[in-house]
Amino acid sequence: MNITLLHRTWKLIERTQTSELLGMSDAELVQRLLYKLEDQQSLEQKERTNLSNYLASKTALIRDLAEARMFPS
Repeated sequence: MNITLLHRTWKLIERTQTSELLGMSDAELVQRLLYKLEDQQSLEQKERTNLSNYLASKTALIRDLAEARMFPS
């Protein structure tokens, strides 16, 4: 996966509403983020698979970051 796609992915996560990030199952969250990314730019199958696996491994981090937005220090 290239750095540009990773950057776009995390920018999308930052822009996504907290309630959306916290209100879905892990599988739904991964699919929703993939859908939003593909809406911006089409992904090749290999990119989509790699990104899906990456997001699945980062769901706990995504949720932690979303929760931190709710209670800024």
